[in-house]
Amino acid sequence: MNDTFLKACRGEKVDYTPIWMMRQAGRYLPQYQKVLAKTDFLTAVRTPEVAAEITIQPVDVIGVDAAILYSDITTTVVPMGMDLRFTGKGPSYANPIRSKVDVDRLIVPDDPAEGLGFVYDAIKICARELEHRVPLIGFAGAPFTVSAYMVEGGPSHAFSTYRRLIFGDRAAYSTMMDKISRHTAGHLRAQAEAGANALMLFDSNAGLLGPDDYESLNLPYVKQIIADIKSTGVPIIYFGLGAHSSLGAIKECGADVISIDYGLHLNEVVAQFGSNVSVQGNIEPHVLYQTRSEIKHRVAETLEGGKAARGHIFNLGHGIPRYSPVDNVKAMVDFVHELSQECVT
Repeated sequence: MNDTFLKACRGEKVDYTPIWMMRQAGRYLPQYQKVLAKTDFLTAVRTPEVAAEITIQPVDVIGVDAAILYSDITTTVVPMGMDLRFTGKGPSYANPIRSKVDVDRLIVPDDPAEGLGFVYDAIKICARELEHRVPLIGFAGAPFTVSAYMVEGGPSHAFSTYRRLIFGDRAAYSTMMDKISRHTAGHLRAQAEAGANALMLFDSNAGLLGPDDYESLNLPYVKQIIADIKSTGVPIIYFGLGAHSSLGAIKECGADVISIDYGLHLNEVVAQFGSNVSVQGNIEPHVLYQTRSEIKHRVAETLEGGKAARGHIFNLGHGIPRYSPVDNVKAMVDFVHELSQECVT
């Protein structure tokens, strides 16, 4: 297996900088569009053979150094009693959490496979197919990010209903976060047991709170989950999008890798983190719309920013934009491999 990604996670010596991309199994790929033309998103996610096929597509097409399971963070809490729907506007819950009564009805299943068996079956297929190729990343949404959708009932710009619950009913909030954290930890452990070689915790809404509130109302649950899944022995990645003022606290969360969004200078983050943690990121995703020469220049800048890190995994500062030209995505992968090898030699 090409274990360059895993070595970088652990801060071991590598021959080149590994690269994978958030949302690499997705809509920019013609192969993905062909599969989704025959089904819908939620059915694809819940059909292990289809999810595995989509997971592996970017490995075949663009040559990344790791695969990430094709799934969605909103599916994790369905076994807790959430009624998930997908429409043209994206995911929504038909029974949002709005009070302590709603929180009390949430259950933490004894067995994560109750309602999530399709995830582990897809991982087993991917692990078998990728055994001699590249590692597989399993993932879940962080409790703060997932609970925001559970309370709002779906995506939101202001998350005003969620903020009202956080600050207006602290008891309900704390109970909800504890339940989601325990369930999420079990779900991630089960992914590792099924064959995932690394685990990632996505916290896409981390930037909703200021630093003091983030560190008291969000980060403790992130730490709880990471501590609970350390026993899996696989590298753990945390991505707190927008929580720029809390990097000093985030670096102590227990993760092996901290993923950095595009709103920060990577070299400054690396200097702050020192040698205790690896970094992932953080090129601006929309660079993929630029010319090849411009992409190559930006890749070189990002590699320079990460060269002093304990370990650097090249990634975007968020997900691949929907209309990214596939040839440009492939070119970025090739530039990372080429330029980072030149630096090593």
